[in-house]
Formats: sequence, structure tokens, C-alpha cells
Amino acid sequence: MASLAAKPQFPANAGSNGRWIIAEDLGRGYDEGHMGMLHTFIEVFIPLLVAIDAVGLLPIYVGMTSHLPPARRRKIGAQAVLTGLLVCVGFMFLGQLIFKVLGITDADFRIAGGILLLVLAVLDLLIVGKPAVHEEELVGIVPLGMPLIAGPAALTTVLVLAGRAEYGYTWTLIGIAANFIVLTAILLLSDTIVRVVRMHTLKALSKLVMVLLAAIAVNFIRTGIAQVIHQGIVAK
Repeated sequence: MASLAAKPQFPANAGSNGRWIIAEDLGRGYDEGHMGMLHTFIEVFIPLLVAIDAVGLLPIYVGMTSHLPPARRRKIGAQAVLTGLLVCVGFMFLGQLIFKVLGITDADFRIAGGILLLVLAVLDLLIVGKPAVHEEELVGIVPLGMPLIAGPAALTTVLVLAGRAEYGYTWTLIGIAANFIVLTAILLLSDTIVRVVRMHTLKALSKLVMVLLAAIAVNFIRTGIAQVIHQGIVAK
């Protein structure tokens, strides 16, 4: 009897409280995991969004296809998106092989790519309009698909992101896919967007995008230099 009296007594709802605590901890971990994935997605999506510059491409696409029937415009838009997508994905997978053949490190490419992006952004901000295009060419492939979509800015950004351990090929592919979905939607809705926003506003937004691209370029250069310095210290 004494041993029974000494046995600890628990509230009747202790089991229920325990289950609630476990469920709350699991829910918190689930939310934190999803927030981390969302944060990673944004970190990959935004640089590619700025580098591809769908807003800056829209006035060129409209200007080059405005005299064509709707079906032909849609076909050209699809060609441009498919060409840009294939070039970006192919360059992402072959980029590291090119590095090995040429003896280039990630830090080297990050610095060089950052300088290139910075120069492109500055030139775009200072020079009126985009590089000249020729309508007699296959405009959906050249120049829309490449180099206007899959240009130096986009390819540099793809390689830099894919080379970072926290992103790799998986997150970079997700970022590329999401950006090309956005690009496809913008091209399909080009007539409506131009009517609502007006061409002058699109050109102003394109300049703002170039300012963001310059900031990303500076980040590439800064992190590349820091990586070179760190490698030199470790080597010593």
C-alpha cells in the first residue's frame, strides 16, 4: 500500500498535453523548413530574374513582332523561350567542364563574371536602347533567344549559382524554370501589358532592373575576391 501511495501521480490530461507539445514542435519544424526553402528559392530566383530581364526584353519583342499576326508572334515567343532555356541549362551543366579544361576556378569566374555584368549594366544605363537587331534573321532564335535572353548576364548568373554549394544544380534549375515561366507569361501577355503599362514605363523599369544587376555584379566581385583571399590564407 505504501508503495502504491508513493507512486507519482500525473494529471489526467498529461498524455493529451504531451501530444499537443509534440505536434506543436513538429509544426514549428515544418514551418521553419518551408521558410528556409522559400528563402533559398528567392535567393536563386531574384538574380536570374534581374539577369534575364524580361521587362527589358518586352519592348524589343513587341517592336520586332508588332507587324506580324498573333499566331506568328506566339510562335516567335515560344522559339525565343525554348532557345534561351536550352542554352542556359546546357551552359549550366557544361560550364564546370569548361572550367576544368581551361583551369579556371569558381572565384576566377565569379570575379570576371561580376566585372562583365557590371560593364553590361553600366552600358545599358548610359546607352539608349538595346543592341541592334535584324528582323530578317530567325528572330525567335537570334537575337531574342540568344543573346538577349540567354546572354552574358544570364549565363554568368547561372554558372555562379550552380557553383555554390548551397544552391547547386537543383535549386538553379528550379530558379531557371520559374523565371522562364514568368518570361513566357510576359511574352504571351505582351499586347495587354503594353496597353496597360505603356512603353515608356517599361523602358524605365528596364533601367531600374539594370541598377539591380549592377548591385548583383558588385556582390559577385566582392565574394570572388574574398574567396581568393581565403584560399591564399589557407594555402599558407
